[in-house]
Amino acid sequence: MVSAVDQKNNTFTISGKEATRVFKVTDKTSIMKGAAAGTMKDIADNEEVSGAYWKNSDGTLEAKFVKLGPMEKKAASPAPKSKSASARWTKRQAAQSSAASRTTDRLDESGGVAGRAFSSASLRNKS
Repeated sequence: MVSAVDQKNNTFTISGKEATRVFKVTDKTSIMKGAAAGTMKDIADNEEVSGAYWKNSDGTLEAKFVKLGPMEKKAASPAPKSKSASARWTKRQAAQSSAASRTTDRLDESGGVAGRAFSSASLRNKS
């Protein structure tokens, strides 16, 4: 959950049991409120947020995109029907996971890390 918003400096903070992170909103940040576009003014205290950020070389966290509201729960995947379908399903999942890992670790032009995700729910649940 958002624990603080600084409209003047275009930042918001999410806090958990062990970690607190401050994210900078820039003109490059995409903010979504439901299906509509949002603005920095839509980010409020005690609101669930999720998104992705870049970690800049100076250690600051720049929000890449922010989704306001609770995270959507993904529907469970149907069980594979046969052993061969199961093998294909597992390979596809492994390939998607591997591709996601490569994307997360790619560096952007400014030396920051692209594609790191954040969620106020996941930060809050860390023990």
